Amino acid sequence: MKKLEGIHFYVNVANFNDVVTDEETRQGKVNHSIHALDTFFSSIESFGKKEFPDTFVVEKITGSRLHMYVLNDIVESYEVVEEVVKFAGDLTKYLNNDIAKYKTLLGFKIQVGACFGSFYNFEFKRENADEETTIGYAANYAAKLQGLSNIDAIAISSNIFDVLEHEKKTIFVKHNSSKVQKYGEDCYYEMPIVKLSGKIDYTESLAKSREYANKINLTDMVFRKPTKSVAFDDLSKKECKEVEGIPLFADIRGFTSQFDNDDTNLEEMTIKTQDILTTMYNQVEQNKGIHVQFQGDREFALFHNYSEYECYLDAVKAGLKMIDAVKVYGVSIGVGQSFGKMFAAKIGARGEKDFLLIGTTVIEADKNEDENAKANQLVISNDIYVALKRINPKWANIFTKADGYYYTTSGYNDLTNLIAQEQLRSNNRNNNYNGAWGECVVEIGI
Repeated sequence: MKKLEGIHFYVNVANFNDVVTDEETRQGKVNHSIHALDTFFSSIESFGKKEFPDTFVVEKITGSRLHMYVLNDIVESYEVVEEVVKFAGDLTKYLNNDIAKYKTLLGFKIQVGACFGSFYNFEFKRENADEETTIGYAANYAAKLQGLSNIDAIAISSNIFDVLEHEKKTIFVKHNSSKVQKYGEDCYYEMPIVKLSGKIDYTESLAKSREYANKINLTDMVFRKPTKSVAFDDLSKKECKEVEGIPLFADIRGFTSQFDNDDTNLEEMTIKTQDILTTMYNQVEQNKGIHVQFQGDREFALFHNYSEYECYLDAVKAGLKMIDAVKVYGVSIGVGQSFGKMFAAKIGARGEKDFLLIGTTVIEADKNEDENAKANQLVISNDIYVALKRINPKWANIFTKADGYYYTTSGYNDLTNLIAQEQLRSNNRNNNYNGAWGECVVEIGI
């Protein structure tokens, strides 16, 4: 575990869900969307590494978002961010206007967030599944600012704004917002990407993005259905999978506010985060799920059907067990799931290192976790509820219907206790208990 300092920033394709939904609705697959996202992120990474080889780092791709950081002092780090983000802004237009194979897609619209601070970089060590990640206030707040940023704009933290030259400061607009108070801030600063100052001529880098896009034809991309559990390491941009199953998102509720913005408790919180994420990961593995990736303090996993196997009970069990398991750390989580068709691949310039799982089903599961699940709740889609009613009605009974989804505040321990109590009552009614057991039942009033 290594402590570092720099600017974390995120470039997010804000309308990627719309891009995917549009193509999936029209064509039934998403090869253009995957291909374009790979070209976009790989070109940004290639540009950053070419121009700033000693300081620019890509951490990972998380869905439609590229997470990067710059290791330098705050002033020089921001100069790198400016150049990379300006290139990304022009690249979105170049993909849509100058690369023929992407002309049928909706044009990418991006948003960016950036924050400076200390953070820890470490690797989760697991057999065949090592994963590098960073944890700290800067990464968390940059992600929040990215979400607050307007389309085709960059939002920065006040500590970055404070060190800018006066001329640059005048271009930014100050936004007072209650949404950043839990980060110890009361405002952030935003400006359109087109107004960023940059000194690098990236004509050659844009041309290279077209060369990269043309290396693999869209017709070379195949989407096979699995006959066994998907292994992401075997996938690529060309070799994809079309799966039917359940994506799971599990996020720690209110956790970011526990990070001090002066980084005084960073080491303590990093160790705690690692323990919690490992606990959630273990529940996925133990219940036949597939870990996709950690996204900050969030677990993203996949459960899917194949051959004679159905994933419903294992996916729900994993979600319920997570709710119980993380309580020992004094935190609560919200879990979201949905069921349907998805597309799995590996993309990215780093040897296609980043796992990608997309489709409208993933969008719905993400919404169930992010918008619908409260603390200690598992939220499932109607399709999962119907499957539970068919396979094991007792499991379905712990869920309550809401507006377009079902939720439960029960963990797995609650579920097993409820089933045990129901069995006791049934035994009591049917006189299917021995004398000693009966005395116990009478004694506790069941």
